[in-house]
Amino acid sequence: MSIGASLRGFQTCMRLVITVDGTKLKGRFGGIVFVTTAKDGNELVYRIAFGYDDLEINLSWEWFLDCLKGSLGHNDDLVFISDRHPSIEARISKVFPYATLTICCWHFLKNIQKRYHRKDVVTIMDKAAQAYIEFKYNRHIEELRNMH
Repeated sequence: MSIGASLRGFQTCMRLVITVDGTKLKGRFGGIVFVTTAKDGNELVYRIAFGYDDLEINLSWEWFLDCLKGSLGHNDDLVFISDRHPSIEARISKVFPYATLTICCWHFLKNIQKRYHRKDVVTIMDKAAQAYIEFKYNRHIEELRNMH
């Protein structure tokens, strides 16, 4: 399901960066809720579309992403952010072959924290991820290289 006002708002006022995720429902009916969101100019979450299915499998993701593509139309400049779920990655690549697929910073930083067990590494990587100027990004990455 996608509300027309949300689609028009996304297409006219938002950066073409879409966050994709699914959440399992507990209880009598179970299933999975698929969600796509973006962030507006005030860094607030802006819902684009959502859907429901019984299972989180490749075909379910493909169905949801096909519906999203039908709602958004063809656009080669989309960027998708996900938690690296294999079904999401595989189906985005199939349904949106020219889109860029990236990992969520929060999940990326959690992986770094598990690997290095040091808060300073996570802090510096977070600064690099949040940098909007290439010079600042390179400075933080160089700081990490000097540490390891």
